[in-house]
Amino acid sequence: MASHKEVAKQIVDKIGGSKNVDQAWHCVTRLRFNLDDKEKVEMEEIKKMNGVMGAQFSGDQFQVIIGNQVSDVFAEVEPLVGVAGSGEVKNSGEKQGAVSLVMDFISGIFTPILPALAGAGLLKGFLALFVTVGWLTNESDTYMVLNAIGDSVFYFLPFFLAVSTAKKMRTNEYLALIVAGTLMYPTFIESFNAAQAAGTTETLDFLGWGFINIPVLNYDTSVIPVILSVILLKYVYNLVKKVIPSAIQLMFAPMIAFLIVLPLSLWIVGPLGTNIGNFVSDIFNWLFEFSGLFAGLLLAGLMPIIIMTGMHYAFAPIAITSIASLGYDSMVMPMMFISNVAQAGAAFGVAVLTKNKQMKQLGLSSGISAAIGITEPAMYGVNMKLKKPFILAMISAGILGAFAGWYGLKSYAMSGIVGVFAIPIFADPAGESASLIVSIILFILALVLPFILVLIFRFKDVEDDTTAVAQPEVEKEDNKAVEATGKETMVQSPLKGTIVPLSEVSDPTFSEEIMGKGIAIEPEENRVVAPISGSIMVFPDSKHAIGIKGDNGEEILIHIGIDTVSLKGEHFKGLINEGDRIEVGQPLVEFDREAIREKDIQTVTMIVVTNTSEYLDVLPIHDGTIFEGEHLLSLIK
Repeated sequence: MASHKEVAKQIVDKIGGSKNVDQAWHCVTRLRFNLDDKEKVEMEEIKKMNGVMGAQFSGDQFQVIIGNQVSDVFAEVEPLVGVAGSGEVKNSGEKQGAVSLVMDFISGIFTPILPALAGAGLLKGFLALFVTVGWLTNESDTYMVLNAIGDSVFYFLPFFLAVSTAKKMRTNEYLALIVAGTLMYPTFIESFNAAQAAGTTETLDFLGWGFINIPVLNYDTSVIPVILSVILLKYVYNLVKKVIPSAIQLMFAPMIAFLIVLPLSLWIVGPLGTNIGNFVSDIFNWLFEFSGLFAGLLLAGLMPIIIMTGMHYAFAPIAITSIASLGYDSMVMPMMFISNVAQAGAAFGVAVLTKNKQMKQLGLSSGISAAIGITEPAMYGVNMKLKKPFILAMISAGILGAFAGWYGLKSYAMSGIVGVFAIPIFADPAGESASLIVSIILFILALVLPFILVLIFRFKDVEDDTTAVAQPEVEKEDNKAVEATGKETMVQSPLKGTIVPLSEVSDPTFSEEIMGKGIAIEPEENRVVAPISGSIMVFPDSKHAIGIKGDNGEEILIHIGIDTVSLKGEHFKGLINEGDRIEVGQPLVEFDREAIREKDIQTVTMIVVTNTSEYLDVLPIHDGTIFEGEHLLSLIK
C-alpha cells in the first residue's frame, strides 16, 4: 500500500537523495526541485511510480507532476529534504541558466501567495458580478465590507511579496516586512494622492544635500519595487553582519542595513522597479492593442506549452501591474481561461469516443478538473497521451484566443485557478455586462469546439489493457506464477443502504481521508458482501473491519460502524478468515445493526481505498439509496 510518505520517499531517493536537493516547493499540481546534480535523477523510474502523473525538466528545475494531492505529498517531502524545503541556505553545486534562474525565482515568489490572490480575486469578481446583475450597489455598506476583504491582498501586495521574496532569497522575512512597510507608509501615499489631485509631482530632499531627491510614489499593488528592494536587503544585510562584531549584531546590523537599503529603495530601486513594471506591461498591452488577434492566437494556443514549462508564472507580475495601472488584464487571465477550458473540451471528446472504460472515466473526471482550471490531469493523462486531442485543444484555444484578443476581452481581477469559477473576474466593476457575456460565450465555445473537433478527427484509441492497473504476480500453492485477470477497476457496493459522503462521517480518520478516499453507507440490512474479488488481508477478532487485496491491486477497507472495535466482536459474525480467497458478492460478515445502535454506537460503514495514492482519482458513482452489488466506486489509474 503506497502512502503519501512512501511516494515522497521514493521520489526523493530517485532524485539523488536529500543531499542533492538545493530547494523544494510545490504549486497547484507539481513538486518542484532545484537540484545540485541533474544526472542523478532517475526520470523514467519516477514516471512509472504510482501516484506520479509525469516528470520533466523545465530548464534546470525538475518537476514531478502529482495532481490534486500534491500538497499532501509535499508535506511528506519537506521533512525528508530538510533545509531545502524550509527556505534555509543550502549551496547548489551547479549553476542555472539565466532564463531558468528567472523562471525559478518568479515561480518561487508567486506560488506561495497564489491561494491569497485566488481567493481575494474571485471575491472581487463576484462583487463585480453582483453589481452587474443588480444584486448590490457599489455604494452599499455590504459592498464596502466585502470589497475591503477582496481588495486587501492587492492593496497590501508588497507585504505578501516581501515575505515570499525573503523566503526565496533566504533572508529574514521580518526585516523584509520593514521594506514593504516603508514603501507603503501612509504619509508617502497621502502625499502622492495629494500631488496627483493637484496635477503635480512631489520629491523629498533627503539629507538636505540637494541631489538625493526621493520621488513620492504610491507602491500599493506594485510588484517589482519590493522584490528588488528585498534582494538588495539580503546582500546588504549579509555584508553588514560580516563587518559588525557578533556581540552587537542583533541591534546594529538591521539598523545599518535599513539606513542603507531603504533610502536607496525610495530614491532609486523603487522608481526603477515601477518604471520597469510599467514598461513591460505597456509593451504587452500595446501588442494586444496593435494586433490583438495575432497576440491572442499565439498566447492562448501555446499556453499549454507555457504551463508545462512553468513559464506562466512570469506573466503574473505583468497581469498584476496591468490591473493596478489600467484596471484590467487583457492578456494573461483571458488567454489562460480559454486554453484551460479547451483542454477540458478535448478530454470530454475522448470520454465520448473511447471504448476503453478506464480512459472514458479519466476523460470525464480530468475534463471536469480542467474546466475548473487544473489542467494537468487532462493534459498528461488524456490529451497528450492520445496526441491528437492535445493538438486540437491548442488549435481551438488559438482560434478563440484570436477572437478574444481582437475583441479586447478583459479580466478585472486575478484568479489563481482559471476556469468556470473564474468567470466572475470578467465582470466589469462599473456594471457593464458585455465583457461578462463574452466570457460566458467563450467558455461554452472553448468546451464545444475542441469537443466537436475530437469527434470529427478522432484519435487512435488505447486498448483496454494499456490502462489497466498493473497486475502483480501471485504465487499459488503449486509455485506457478500467474497474472490476475481483472481489468476493470470497479468497486461494488458491499451492502444495501443510504450513501453518506465520507466528509460527513464523524470520525476524522475517515472524514479527512487520512486512510484514503472512498464513500460511506448507512446500512439497511445486516450483512456485508465482498465488493471485489481478491483475498482477505485483515480480519481482526472484533470482526468490525475487513481489509481486502483485490485482483487488480486495489486495497479496500470496509469498516462497519464508528468505534465498533469496543464491542470486541459482540453482535458480529464472521463468515470468512484472514487469508481466504473471496469472490465479488460473497458474504463476509453478518451483524445486528439494531443491537449496535442501542448501545449508542453508529453503524455507518466506510468503504475506503487505502492505496488511493496509486490512483489518479477515486470516483463515487452513486448518491441516495444503493443496493448490494451496485457500482459504488471507480478507481482511475
